[in-house]
Amino acid sequence: MPIRLLTLIMLCFLLVSSPFVYAESSSGHNINADMAKSKARPTVSAENVNYHEDTGLYTLAGNVRIKLPERTFLTQTAKINPVSLLLWTDGGSEIIEGELHFTCDALYAELSGNTVWCFGTRCGVERPGLVIHGDNMQYNWNSHIVTFDGHVLCVQKGKSTTASHLEFDLDKNDIVR
Repeated sequence: MPIRLLTLIMLCFLLVSSPFVYAESSSGHNINADMAKSKARPTVSAENVNYHEDTGLYTLAGNVRIKLPERTFLTQTAKINPVSLLLWTDGGSEIIEGELHFTCDALYAELSGNTVWCFGTRCGVERPGLVIHGDNMQYNWNSHIVTFDGHVLCVQKGKSTTASHLEFDLDKNDIVR
């Protein structure tokens, strides 16, 4: 009997201390229900979710995860419009797309479109055999072209290239000339 009580107490503790909110804001709006109405249908989780009637935006904070079939966005704070699917993040952001791993300080993305703009001092993309970092970055996930500006360093299979502007074709695994 004491083991069952201990198990019940631990289960209750895990449910209460879960790091992810059940996607319902304090206003009664449900972010995942709103997202399901969109063309892209992302699923969203965060520790805190608030809907703002005046702007129509959700603010997300703490372990934010926005999952689409092709990619996942991870960050600490974000704002998202459930109608237009415009996303703004801050606090260190990541995008994971297959073996590609993008990082930046902040980003702006059109989730129903094809482009993400990344900002900060540490924008980059990595995958086995490739590391590119720059001051800002733009990624078009339809063309698989990533564009870097600022202080750019590209290391591919042990060979380094520096530039102030660099376009890289992820499909061809080569710098666009």
